[in-house]
Amino acid sequence: MAAPTLAQLRTLLTVVRTGSFTAAAVELNLTQSGVSHAVRGLEEALGARLLERHGRGAQLTEAGRRLFPMAHHILDEAARLRGEVHAVVPLSGTVTIASITSLALRVLPPVLAQLRGDAPEIVVQVRDACMERYAVEAAVLRGEADIGLTQLPVHPRLMARAICTDPFELLVPSDWSAALPWGRPYIHLGPATDDFVMQELRQRGVVLQPTLSLLTDSMIVELVSRGLGYALLPALTLGHWVSGEWQQVELPSVVTRRPMPLPLSRTLGTVTRPGEHSPASRYVLGLIWAVELQYAKS
Repeated sequence: MAAPTLAQLRTLLTVVRTGSFTAAAVELNLTQSGVSHAVRGLEEALGARLLERHGRGAQLTEAGRRLFPMAHHILDEAARLRGEVHAVVPLSGTVTIASITSLALRVLPPVLAQLRGDAPEIVVQVRDACMERYAVEAAVLRGEADIGLTQLPVHPRLMARAICTDPFELLVPSDWSAALPWGRPYIHLGPATDDFVMQELRQRGVVLQPTLSLLTDSMIVELVSRGLGYALLPALTLGHWVSGEWQQVELPSVVTRRPMPLPLSRTLGTVTRPGEHSPASRYVLGLIWAVELQYAKS
């Protein structure tokens, strides 16, 4: 009979802490079946049932409660061993990140700055010119990138973790009336096949008819400034770094920025392939997840 592994113990503790196999799978970057397999393997190795599954999640059995503090201790000692090793051997390796442009601009500068100081042996390669979210998915699926930064949800073969919601804002020519612009020409950000915005608003009774679909937000702002239509742009596309602080971009005086009359936002996050990641990749993921995504100051 196989001996229990650290991965199995870690999986059990994560299920207990998060309250469900589904939440544990997201945190551990595993499939739900992978979490179930790890717990089942631990139970077989110990010859005891450790978790009772129920409709709302899972809870420890009596045997599981006896194991719980010992499992914590074992994992704490293992972490201490890793810490001692990394105090002498620095993290190293190459990590490739594919990202939509707006999210790369917002997230990666502070991450790369911290890496330079804390883990300079990690080499990060960034593909920040992915104009479509599907290009990020494809890069991760093909193994061309270790980490993706994009809009969720994504391909079912990928593991995703949300890091923020990004609200849309309404941009209209300043000489237009205060009336809602839905019947006027709409300029769409993204490929024509990406109908997330149109589907979301259609469910709220608003039908948009795009006259143009463009991949660059700066081009859209220029067309709005010329009175050729209105646009719905995510807040992150309307911000930039100024002396280390994230602020709103200055729009042309002939463009008015309004809050959306209907709630609309996109969910952004990291995507990875299921399975184990290198220590360098896990470290970079941790830095990304720790970034505080506060929105631009007006």
